[in-house]
This record gives sequence, structure tokens and C-alpha cells, in this order.
Amino acid sequence: MPALAGGSINSGDYVVHYSAVNSLQIPQAVAKANGIERAGDTAIVMITLQKPTADAPLNAVPANVTGTARSLMGERKTLTFKRVESAGSVYSLAPVAIDDEQTLTFDLNVRAADGRATVPVRFNQTFYTR
Repeated sequence: MPALAGGSINSGDYVVHYSAVNSLQIPQAVAKANGIERAGDTAIVMITLQKPTADAPLNAVPANVTGTARSLMGERKTLTFKRVESAGSVYSLAPVAIDDEQTLTFDLNVRAADGRATVPVRFNQTFYTR
């Protein structure tokens, strides 16, 4: 059964939503439209930064995301995020190679594109390739 890590972090005026999924869980049409390669041995890390207001509680704002994924054995992989905008939302997406039953720790910095805030994000996820 595929596993999904996800959650959110509130930090001042900002909310970061994060998740990581096996890329096969992304519908083919969505993957194609966003340049995502679907493969059982690839996960996608997804980040959304919001700055809620009274008029727009889901107000997505552009972010610059950097970070790494680290295995339990200490292998560190630098993540390369790309920004995708769709239907009023702004996502930062990064692929990462995975093995079956592999647990990765993600250490990320989500910086508002205007430079006004940086939110650290850390989470663990176990992936399954089948």
C-alpha cells in the first residue's frame, strides 16, 4: 500500500503544507502537464506556501525551497525544486530516488519569494515502490 506523508506548519503569517508521494500516485495527465516523470522508484516532494488573509484564507504565495533527503544510513541527497503554478495555487516540486521500504528524513527551508520569512520543515517518510 502506498504511503503518504503530509502535514502543515504554521509560522507567523505563513502556513507551509508539505507532502511526499510515490510518483506513480500522481495521475498521468497531471504528471505530464507538470513535467513529472512517473516511476516506482521516484517520489515527489510537494510544498505549498500560503499567507492567509481575511479575504483569501488559501492565498498561495511563491516560495524558494531548498533542502535534502537523508536515508537511515546517512546518505544525503540534495533536492532540486521547481515552481509550478496552476489554478491559483503555487507548488514547489522535487523528485527524489527511493528504494522499497526506505525511510527518508527531509530537511527543507521554505523561503517566501519576497524574502520576508523562511520556514524550516522536517519530516520523515517511508516509501514503497510497489
